[in-house]
Amino acid sequence: MPSADKLAEANKAYFDERARAGDHHHGPEARKLGRRNVAALRSTYPLLFDEDTTEVLDYACGTGMLSQALCPYVKSIVGVDISPASVEQYNIQAANQGLTPEEMKAVCIELKGEPGELGDARFDLVIVSARTPYDSIRLTPPPSSQCCASYHHFPSIEETTRVLAHFLKPGGSLLVTDIKAAPDGRVLFRDTHHHIVAHTRGLTEEAMRAAFEGTCLVGFAMKDVFTARMTATGEDTLWFVARGVKPA
Repeated sequence: MPSADKLAEANKAYFDERARAGDHHHGPEARKLGRRNVAALRSTYPLLFDEDTTEVLDYACGTGMLSQALCPYVKSIVGVDISPASVEQYNIQAANQGLTPEEMKAVCIELKGEPGELGDARFDLVIVSARTPYDSIRLTPPPSSQCCASYHHFPSIEETTRVLAHFLKPGGSLLVTDIKAAPDGRVLFRDTHHHIVAHTRGLTEEAMRAAFEGTCLVGFAMKDVFTARMTATGEDTLWFVARGVKPA
């Protein structure tokens, strides 16, 4: 696995390039995915979404596919990403939707979970947004629910979970969806993406549970939710949604 610094720089360059190229990897299929994500989350966790009160942090927000679909159902969304080109496109699209920065905005920052970040804001929901290259995965219709994926890009899911838990209000929820490791532990991502993917074999329930519970999140739950086909290999991969709650 490349070092954490090299992975971060590679991901920044990769998604900067796609945002500057007109975000062609985030076209109609990605927008459809965003809508499906939100519909599924609202049906699975209906009490978490309130258009008058719910404040959301969209982590690794990209150009805002998830945020755009989510914004009618929550009070406000702050997107965070290390890709400045993605953040620029996010804010352009939010303005084009007629949204104010108080309703939906993105900032370019690498969060550390330290005092003063994001003005010490805390959120009802932290949702991890899509960072899977759309040229490597084709979604199949989900049997129940679907969200988004980024965790497999982060070298330490324990550290990432710690950072995200820092930004939750007491009683707030962290929602993560990603690719589940295959029973035989085989590599799931093609070699051309290994420079931006830390967990090329996907993620296990044991690893996710350890990351969440190690950060003192409670009520851990993880469900298999849909399959997606790797276009490079032609095989289906199993995706999950995981939830943890910050104690009140």
